[in-house]
Amino acid sequence: MQKPSESWQKLQRATAERAYRTVIEPLKLIDVTFFAACILYLIGFFQLQFFDYRDGVTWLMGAQILLVAIAGLLVPILIGSFVTIHLTMRRLESSLLQSG
Repeated sequence: MQKPSESWQKLQRATAERAYRTVIEPLKLIDVTFFAACILYLIGFFQLQFFDYRDGVTWLMGAQILLVAIAGLLVPILIGSFVTIHLTMRRLESSLLQSG
């Protein structure tokens, strides 16, 4: 079996690079959003779990609880997107390494 020609390898590499630029780079916002939601959820969870709030609930505390609840809802929603993007990025990077 013959090895792929040089022009075929260049075409394959160019296609993989274009796919990376058009698909993966714009979706990096999902990564940032997922990490921010995870961090906000963990900070809020530990703060609500370990600190004592017997003085009452203020508006600021209510806003914090609402933000933690929203972050808690976003984490399971975004995890599928995060894993899919990560696996796709790894596959594109491996095809880039093979062709170059």
